[in-house]
Amino acid sequence: MERVEFTATDGAKIVGDYYDASGDRFVILLHMMPADRRSWKVVADDLQARGISSLAIDLRGHGESTGGPEGYKAFTDAEQQKSALDVRAAWQWLETRGAQATHTMLAGASIGANLALRHLSEHSTMVGAVLLSPGLDYHGVTTEDAVQNLAVHQHVLIAVSEEDEYAFLSSKKLHQLNGSIVELVEREGLGHGTHMLEKSMELFQEVTDWMNKYL
Repeated sequence: MERVEFTATDGAKIVGDYYDASGDRFVILLHMMPADRRSWKVVADDLQARGISSLAIDLRGHGESTGGPEGYKAFTDAEQQKSALDVRAAWQWLETRGAQATHTMLAGASIGANLALRHLSEHSTMVGAVLLSPGLDYHGVTTEDAVQNLAVHQHVLIAVSEEDEYAFLSSKKLHQLNGSIVELVEREGLGHGTHMLEKSMELFQEVTDWMNKYL
């Protein structure tokens, strides 16, 4: 794993961990709140073992990136929405390592899931995304419009736990809006975001197998 730094278009410094698998398949990993890039380490290690490189970043206000640690607690919704610039910067950095959109996927948890889906909808040649506990609207980062703007060849996997009510209802709605592209995996008692993967090895395997299948 290599610690990397790059700059978003508004000047924010973004820090990430790059897991190089020396192949042509790539994943951008986006964490939830409160968390940082380390929450994806086990997933990144698994992907690397499968020959898939990944970049896990600290979104602004988190970890080592601009505004961290926990600066996000004071962010306005408008400032939260600027995290989209962090995702774009991550993608541009991956391109310098040889990534092509046709072999690149995103994975996100909670607000990271919303950011992943929005980025995917804006890049029609990207493969797809894994969304853990997405919402219809987290701090103004919306998803209903994005899920309806996906290309027919893209793939989306949503995983959510039933007791996580807002994310659960949001996930059902996203699936209803584009059921031909969105696969929905429902569980119980696993909590929110990447915590679900920590609590269920079965779900962890299902998610990483899915990424391996479509990349």
